Amino acid sequence: MWTFHGENETRVRTKGEADDDSAGVDRMDEMLEALQPEFGVNSEDPPTKEVEEFFKLLKASEEPLHEHTKVSVLAFVTRLIAIKSKYFFLNQCFNDLVQLIGDVLPQPHKLPNDMYQCKRLTKSLGMGYEKIDMCTDNYMVFWDDHKDEKSA
Repeated sequence: MWTFHGENETRVRTKGEADDDSAGVDRMDEMLEALQPEFGVNSEDPPTKEVEEFFKLLKASEEPLHEHTKVSVLAFVTRLIAIKSKYFFLNQCFNDLVQLIGDVLPQPHKLPNDMYQCKRLTKSLGMGYEKIDMCTDNYMVFWDDHKDEKSA
């Protein structure tokens, strides 16, 4: 919809908008709080394995990657995994990148050493993956209705 008829948009800042400290900070804690009822965290029963995994996630979401940052271990690892998926990194490429980042981070840091440890950390979030086969010439994806077909 055209509303400015050629005039420049003028925007007035509302009080508190510029003072918002949460800009750029992950909101992992809010997401994990929303998940608590799904894991039965408030029940009186002894903790199940799922509840224990949830508390590990909660700790990782509150624990900074190193002492000079507000970025949590969980937020950093989930962003790394998202980048791996977006750009189709091989596991070895991902491991090399994590190793490089670990080498330049101030010591001590809490960055996992490899893809395996990153997956273990995020497993409880339901961020699994499914391996989908592809033909060697990259013209056929063997998935869904085609998962049982063979390449020629």
